[in-house]
Amino acid sequence: MGILSNFFVSIDQLGNVLAGGNPDNTISSRVGYYTEEYYSADKIPLKWRLFRNLINFTFYPIDGEGHCKEAYYNDAGEEFDDKTSDFAIAILAIIIIPSCIIIAILLYTLYLFKIVSPKQINRSENIKNRLRIAEAKLRGVLTELNSYSVKIDEELDDILDDTEERVQEIAEKINGVLNLNQRLEKYKLNKRKHNDNGKV
Repeated sequence: MGILSNFFVSIDQLGNVLAGGNPDNTISSRVGYYTEEYYSADKIPLKWRLFRNLINFTFYPIDGEGHCKEAYYNDAGEEFDDKTSDFAIAILAIIIIPSCIIIAILLYTLYLFKIVSPKQINRSENIKNRLRIAEAKLRGVLTELNSYSVKIDEELDDILDDTEERVQEIAEKINGVLNLNQRLEKYKLNKRKHNDNGKV
């Protein structure tokens, strides 16, 4: 990320703090959390859907579809506030609506003149980066567990169970991808052998 991008992210995070959010989250990732994770798809309150739709529309010219969802994916390991108060929602609305109007005018003007275009997301790179971050965090947890005695209470027990389930799900997905790659390689090898035999 360049200096300018970092500056705008920090302004975004400041806006999120003013609306009672975590300083490590952007407004977009907070909205993404409520619309992708906190509520089931059929129970998302109107206010969060409006915020999501407005922000997604605003940033479409540079980010393409699903800006808030992608922002949440990028911040998924962070802490998010639960049950944002009505006062915080009002502050979010005061920040989001005017900002989006100004940013949308700028971005859609640039889009119209083909100066900017929606980016193509490289899922493989995203997954690699997120797995690197997750692995580093888990390594840190392992180091701490090996260095200090930890009192197991009900909350930690639940977290350990959830973590174990998540790791197992990810391991199954990775194994599935690896097996698929192996099958594709075998298929290509057999096809090459078949073609070579046909040429003889």
